Amino acid sequence: MRFSLIVSILFASALTLGAVLAQAAVPAELAKAYQAGVAGKICKPAPDSGKSSQLGDAVQRAEQKSGLAQADLDAAWSEVQAAAQADEGFCAKAPAMIDAAIKAAQ
Repeated sequence: MRFSLIVSILFASALTLGAVLAQAAVPAELAKAYQAGVAGKICKPAPDSGKSSQLGDAVQRAEQKSGLAQADLDAAWSEVQAAAQADEGFCAKAPAMIDAAIKAAQ
């Protein structure tokens, strides 16, 4: 009896953990948009105002499409920003990332 109760609890815990991890997964499109958004904020030269506006729209569309809660979006942005700051070659890729994000959102 005890054994089956323990197995049931473990199984339920595993299902719950799996659901939480699945919710925290960041869609690839959102990750790319966030990389471009971070690039637009931290890399020099910054995109011109028109491109910056298009990039903001692209990031917003990716956020809405992801369906993630705001807390998950904030966590994903922080992770992307930390990774970008740790990558010495990040800003060299910025123009291509920005253009790709804008193109993907159109």
